[in-house]
Parts: sequence; C-alpha cells; structure tokens
Amino acid sequence: MFIADAHCDTLYAIAIEGTRPESCVVTPERMAAGGVGLQTFALFCGKHGPAGTPYADALAMLNVAGQAGVPILTGDLPDAPPQAPTGVFSCEGGEMVEGSLERFHEFQRKLRLRMIALTWNFENEIGHPAAEGPKGGLKPFGFELLKAMDAEGVLADTSHLNEAGFWDVCERAALPPIASHSDCRWLCDVPRNLRKEQVKALVERGGFIGVNFYSCFLREDGRATLDDAVRHIDELCALGAEHVVGFGSDFDGIESWPEGLGHPGQFGNLLDALRRRGYTEAQLEGIAGLNLWNLLKRAEAARRA
Repeated sequence: MFIADAHCDTLYAIAIEGTRPESCVVTPERMAAGGVGLQTFALFCGKHGPAGTPYADALAMLNVAGQAGVPILTGDLPDAPPQAPTGVFSCEGGEMVEGSLERFHEFQRKLRLRMIALTWNFENEIGHPAAEGPKGGLKPFGFELLKAMDAEGVLADTSHLNEAGFWDVCERAALPPIASHSDCRWLCDVPRNLRKEQVKALVERGGFIGVNFYSCFLREDGRATLDDAVRHIDELCALGAEHVVGFGSDFDGIESWPEGLGHPGQFGNLLDALRRRGYTEAQLEGIAGLNLWNLLKRAEAARRA
C-alpha cells in the first residue's frame, strides 16, 4: 500500500541541529520498512522566526538534502505514486522568502516547493500565527504570495496559521487549502488544531488534512495512544473528510508520540488499527497516501495549465 506523509523536520534536524542522518527518526530504511513512497521534507524557518536566519537556514537544509538518503523530486511528479522511498519539498514558515516574490521564485527554480506553511509560530510578512491568537489575517504580501503560489501549483498550508488567516486563504486561494499536520481541536483544545468549521471548509474545497502524531495535539494530557490517533481520524471522517484526510506525522519535529507510532516503519500499526475499526481497503488506500498524492497531482496540473 502506498503511504505518503505530508510533513517531517528531518532536514532541519540534520542541517541546523546537527543530528546525524542515521540518528534521525526518518531514515530510508524505516521509510522502506513502513511502505512510505512519498515523504514531504519541510524547510523549517527556524525556532526564532523572522528574528533568526530563515533564508540562510533554508539554504543550509538544501545543502544537506542529499543526506536524507532518498531521491527528492524537483520536477514533475511521475504518473503513478512511487513505490520506493521518495521525497518532495515543502516550506514551514514563509519568512524564509523574506517578503519577496523573487525569493519565492528562486526557491521554485531550485527545488519546486509543493506546499508552504505561511507562518510558523511568529508573525511574519505574510500573516499571523495560531500561537498568537485568532485575529489578524493575511497581510498585503500574503495575498500577493498566495496568487503567485496558485500560479506555481504550490498549496497554501494553514497548519500554523491563525483562524483569520485560514479564512483569508479559503476565500482567496484558487488551489485547495491544506493543513499538513494538524488534528481536531474539539478533541484536543490547542491553537494548532482545527475547529469543525475549518475541517468542513477543507472538505468542501477538496483540500487535505494530515493527522499530526504529536501526543500533545492528540490528547491534552500528552498521554496519547494509538487509539487517540484513530479517534481523530474517525472524527474527521465523520465530518466528511474521508477523501481529504491522511498523515502529517511531524517526525523529527516532535518530542512525544503514541507508542507504536514513533517512526515511519510503524505506519502499518495505525493502518491495522483503522482496519480493525472497520475501514475498507479503499478507504485505507486514500488515507494512507492517495488523498495527498491526488491533490499534489491536481496542483501540478493547475500549474501546467
């Protein structure tokens, strides 16, 4: 079964934190063992936001991308989902484009971003983060960037964006918006999770929701089990998200996770739990990877058009 993951911070761990590639959570061996055909590798803006060096950090991550140990696609996707471990690039925290469309196009020429999380946990030139409250949507540059992203087939990732910004994206983006690594806020009330109205909006627009494996986003006391991950998927599907839900593990960027769901080689444990829950094989194929893959292909087709 083809498995795709919408988010990991492995390149940041290698380039900025100095983690040896073989000591990362995401490794080629674990990807192969878990059946992961597509891993989204984020260029993370850094833990200091605009006050740090997000552009330089992004270049450092690009320089070590080969150490991830898998081919990372910087051109058109193949016709069929890859069977061997493969990667694509995303951006987590739009401050790395430094308020410049030229910077955005520079990244596109170099690596073909598939999605951009418009903010991380700090306000930037694009908009306001969930970590700082629900008010204050996209800024003028945010709307400019959103238009450029639509033209380039780059999905707007709202996972760290605040609620006002989320609705701005829903209203203005031509491509379906996504939340690459977020969970259900009514099950775990943290600002990074989605409200029911947001989930319904992503369903209506044919977007994507990647369930985050961070225990503190799955359960407020941080003691999440595999059943909690299943519960979040159940709740999303109850709102009609069967064709837009998938995985956004956040591996190499989280400190805790449910037992049995700690690295890519264990994706099968979650799929088995969903199978026991009564999900059909067709449903599992979508959740495991095809929902994300199909959206990436749609975004690519829109770029060519």
